[in-house]
Amino acid sequence: MNTSGELSDLIQEATETMWGSELSAILEKALSLAVDQGDEEGEYRVRLILGNNAQMSGDTDALLSNFAWCLAKHDEDPLRFPNEPDAGSDLLWQFKWMVGILGGDPQFSTEQIQAVLTDMERHYRHANLGLSGVAMARFESAFQNGHLDDAREAFAEVMAMERDEYSHCDACVRSVALDYRLNTGDTEAGLKAFNELIDGGYSCGVEPENAISQALVSLLRDGQYENLLSLHMRSYREARENADNIGIVANHLVFCAITGNEARGLAMAERHLAWLAHDPLAHRSHMGFLAALGLLFDKMIVAGHGQVPVRGSDSSQLKAFFGHQATVLTAQQLAPMCWAAAEALAAEFDARNSNSWHAEHIAHRRRMISESHDFPLSAESFAATTPRPVLEPQSSTQWRDRALDLGSVGNFDAALSAYAEGVAQTQDPRELAALHNAAISIRAHMSGEEHVAAVREAVVLRAAALRLAGDEIMAGLTERASEVLARPDSEDNNRAKLLLINDEIDVQESHPEAQYLLSSVLAGILIGASDLEGARATLAIVDNAITVWEAGPWHSPELELRRARARYAGLMLQLCGQEQDAAGANVWLDQSIELEPSVVGRAALLAMRSRVHIQTRDNAKALLDADAATELLLSIGARDAALQTIQLSAGVLMDLGRTGELRALLRFGIQQAQMAESPVAISLSYTLGQDLVEFGAYEEAIELVDELLRTTTLEIGDHDRGELYDLLGAALRHSGELSGALSAWTMGLQHFIDNEEPSRASELHLAMSSIYQDAEHYPEAIEHAQSGLELLTGADEAQEIDPRAIVAAQMQLAAVLSLAGDDGALAMIESANTLAQHSESPFQLAEIFMLRATHLFRRGDVDGAVSQALKGSSAYEKLDGAQQQTAWAILQAAHMLDNATRYDDAIALYKQVIDSLDDDPQGQEVIRHQLADCLEAAGRTAEAATVRTEAQAGQ
Repeated sequence: MNTSGELSDLIQEATETMWGSELSAILEKALSLAVDQGDEEGEYRVRLILGNNAQMSGDTDALLSNFAWCLAKHDEDPLRFPNEPDAGSDLLWQFKWMVGILGGDPQFSTEQIQAVLTDMERHYRHANLGLSGVAMARFESAFQNGHLDDAREAFAEVMAMERDEYSHCDACVRSVALDYRLNTGDTEAGLKAFNELIDGGYSCGVEPENAISQALVSLLRDGQYENLLSLHMRSYREARENADNIGIVANHLVFCAITGNEARGLAMAERHLAWLAHDPLAHRSHMGFLAALGLLFDKMIVAGHGQVPVRGSDSSQLKAFFGHQATVLTAQQLAPMCWAAAEALAAEFDARNSNSWHAEHIAHRRRMISESHDFPLSAESFAATTPRPVLEPQSSTQWRDRALDLGSVGNFDAALSAYAEGVAQTQDPRELAALHNAAISIRAHMSGEEHVAAVREAVVLRAAALRLAGDEIMAGLTERASEVLARPDSEDNNRAKLLLINDEIDVQESHPEAQYLLSSVLAGILIGASDLEGARATLAIVDNAITVWEAGPWHSPELELRRARARYAGLMLQLCGQEQDAAGANVWLDQSIELEPSVVGRAALLAMRSRVHIQTRDNAKALLDADAATELLLSIGARDAALQTIQLSAGVLMDLGRTGELRALLRFGIQQAQMAESPVAISLSYTLGQDLVEFGAYEEAIELVDELLRTTTLEIGDHDRGELYDLLGAALRHSGELSGALSAWTMGLQHFIDNEEPSRASELHLAMSSIYQDAEHYPEAIEHAQSGLELLTGADEAQEIDPRAIVAAQMQLAAVLSLAGDDGALAMIESANTLAQHSESPFQLAEIFMLRATHLFRRGDVDGAVSQALKGSSAYEKLDGAQQQTAWAILQAAHMLDNATRYDDAIALYKQVIDSLDDDPQGQEVIRHQLADCLEAAGRTAEAATVRTEAQAGQ
């Protein structure tokens, strides 16, 4: 039957869609439609694409079922169900995957595998196809199952056969050869195949990332350290999104384990542990991954990190491997489980294959526990990756404190739970009154009518508890005042508080606790209203009330008095701040920290003192206080608040230049932010990425930012996405991945455009222009420079474009036009010069002299070029901090004269540059060698020899 237009459209859409969840959704819809319409030909086409998608996503069960259905239909009627109904859908190509799938699961017998090989050959011969695909399948089956004599013979046959349309691609052939050679002891031949693959730029579905992962350990052992870090990062980055790449990740775990990068290995293991449950038929892959985990966890034990928990190890999905686990397991607990599971699978494979190939593989992995190489890969460390233990309160008073702390950081549900726990643990009326007072405070800061009612209920409970304790005055005050006094500060609420306090304060003069309560609220309002004289007078009343309270017969538990003294100290601190009395503020800040019983309150005060130390440039003390604040907040599980103090510590570490500690702290902060599902994870990741790029750790930066953009469940706005893509592009460019940089910047500039940020979008156009310029692709370079300029000149006045940004765009366009030989270059240079003069941008004016000099030299005007370069040097000389640029400009003039064979003039300028670099002996050495070359070219060989000797002597 003819396939309907709707189904044809879906099939066409499927052929144009990358594998993954989007393609799965299209194919599911197409398959349902084909079945409903009774269109078997259409169903056949859909199922072949389903097989391709299943192969790429590691869904072996779906691949087998769809292949079996399609093969049966093809055998039934090859004309209705042809081998290749659509481009890229090839039934007999899928046959190549079947032998590996069956071999990868020990439940399939050797006889079944051989039967598939026989059937495959029969189909290929019947279709009059070349047999290289069959030969490769036969070799891979023999090798993977440890039949090495058969593998040796089959490999020789594969290598001797002529290529045909069913041969492995250039990348896969070399990857297979690499795997075979390395695993049979021929490292030299294996690495030769690897170098051919990499140097030839060959790629395929999982290549070269698969081949790289297999070669890492051999390259390491062979001492080939150059590019080893970037190879590891590149391979893992390409493999980490697809669960079918579990074998590739296993190789990276082994590499991390033996190079002293156990922390990085753990992070990777946690990220991919669930992949064990992805494909229930991929047991060979499971075995390799489990052995890699066993090695990694044993290495962690040896390094003293065996007690580190492994997140995800308690997943019910992993029950088949580790049994039921109620809690997260440590590395020390998991290591023997991983080895046992790997050895059990190896035994099943070897029983089927009648050899010990897989057991020997596991034994080889075990022996690697004694192998170690010092090869740092990243700054990852064993920061706590699970929630820090939060000590449970042991008394109703402690539960009240916990409730107030959690409420103060906005964790209201947990705060109310703590309140309920406290109430359940005491019958003491005073303690109950304090707990109900905490509930009043917490509920008053929650919006909704139900919380207003809950406040009133808590007021009734507190008043009843106080009466039971014999304190009628506080009970009455609670009923009349607590609801109003607990409300958050605002103009209306404070007005109501003042009216109430004025009515009550004289009446409560005989009760010091009541007097303290009303006066302290009044003092806070007066400070906020800048009535400093009234505030100071009221604070004297607060101080006196606390003194009377301490000395008199009233109920005065030590903790309550300490709270009162802490509140008084805090108010005095605020007053000194308003009065700009720094010395007094410092005294009261120290006292507040000493007195404050609240965890959150003390953390806030420590953070405040940390900022004071930062202002006074005492960074060591600033760091101690910020770190202490973080520890306090994490001790009660207040992660969101702790993220602020972590950022404070990070800023101090950045100022101190303690890069290693900074990166470790930022990674810890990112982990905490992820657990809290906080958007702070984005800013911390960006800060870490910036630091990595600044200090040349480009591969690590790429991995960090790319993973954030790909996997985060946090909402990232257009501006932040633009910044992240800009950072990713910079890292990719520095690492030599220019096409990746262009792709990242293309994404970034679109986000900036969507966010109406033409200046930032223009900057990315200019960055892309410079890449094309360096590659001598001038039309593309010109196009991006023009686009960047047009974004700026076409922007609305409200967007307030900095004219210096326009000058920069004009300069980039002029530079590319000059390189391309375009006559418009000089006009664009002059346009930039005019705007730079109008904008009073002296640095850009100096740069324009150099740009004009380069352009004139390119056009053959040596005198004009040298003149402009010297003018540029003079312009730089007038600027602060531009000594290097001043010397560089003179050096450019020297080079121009040197290239024009005007050696005597060039020699004079070289000497001038050397004289200007008194504080830069290395720079002088470089220029002396250039001077010597120029002297030799001028025939002044004796002078050249003297200068070269001086250069070598560092004089």
